[in-house]
Amino acid sequence: MRKLFLTAACMLLLFSLATAPLPGATAQTKDEPNAQLFQTKCQKCHSLERIKEAHLTRDKAREVVEKMRSKEGANISQEDAKSIYEYLSDYFVVAPSPPVAPVPIR
Repeated sequence: MRKLFLTAACMLLLFSLATAPLPGATAQTKDEPNAQLFQTKCQKCHSLERIKEAHLTRDKAREVVEKMRSKEGANISQEDAKSIYEYLSDYFVVAPSPPVAPVPIR
């Protein structure tokens, strides 16, 4: 029981560290060109809160940006997609979850 508790506590700690904002990074850098592009292209349909709650990894962020790029009316060029991805990577992506150790079978 104690091992289970310690494992759960460690996983909670790792999750909280992985989802914490990067040091010095704030999403309120509206003067940054990538932030303005993100607001223009993405926030017309998606709230900033929705983006934060998605807990995107780098790979998933790239996948989502490409998916949105293919949507009719999105008007996101390949260059725009790269800039949006860079913005998401700088401020919103989380580290991938660490692998979970298998529980020994008794």
